[in-house]
Amino acid sequence: MNLEKITCSDMREYNEIDDIINLGKKYPMAEFAIQAHPSKFSAYMPRYVWFDTLMHAAKMNNINLAMHVNAEWRTEICHGIIPYEIKRMWDLRRANGSPVIGRVQININGGKESFRFYAKRVADIIRAYPDTEFIFQYTPKQRKRLNRLNDQNVPFAMLFDASGGCGVLPDTWRAPVYKNHKMGYSGGLSPENVVDNLNKINLVLPANYNTWIDAEGKLKDPDTKQFDIARAEMYIQNAIRCIARSK
Repeated sequence: MNLEKITCSDMREYNEIDDIINLGKKYPMAEFAIQAHPSKFSAYMPRYVWFDTLMHAAKMNNINLAMHVNAEWRTEICHGIIPYEIKRMWDLRRANGSPVIGRVQININGGKESFRFYAKRVADIIRAYPDTEFIFQYTPKQRKRLNRLNDQNVPFAMLFDASGGCGVLPDTWRAPVYKNHKMGYSGGLSPENVVDNLNKINLVLPANYNTWIDAEGKLKDPDTKQFDIARAEMYIQNAIRCIARSK
């Protein structure tokens, strides 16, 4: 496999921005993803202000940032509406014209509310941001939605997480669903088990397949339940060493 990104999710305003920047500069494959939903991430809220500051620091330091969109904002995007608070962040560019937020994950498989998925409207958003990679969670129950999006002939990627964001390892890792849409892997990955699971994921992938992995819950300090820089670095290091040994 070709591991393109090692995603560390759900850092928050209690983390030092310099720690995130330094980790991203040390490991160019690392990506840092914020969880965005209006109850905690609306304009002027502490997490929003913190991430806005991180974005401007990343703009100058070329750090990989991503946004995972949840709850009401997820629903709005699936209806073809981009909330202003996150649109202004998607529109921020580096000096070379590339977006500071390089990837946006729309978490369609989560939450208690039911919602309509308008594939054509979602495709129009994807077309409006041709240099941003859009990611959608894959589960069997989301297959019809993703089939409709596939019919729109737009690029997108998928994240396999059998636990639906609950941080539980799957019994088996799934092979890619579509030939024309890249699949990444998440669910229960940790600094301690990432090597073993990368080896298992590699068994279901075609040769030289481009993919990524994403960890969240098990990057948190067991006592404080906060995103832990040391655990994130251990996870990144172990993943890089595993890939290096396999080549």
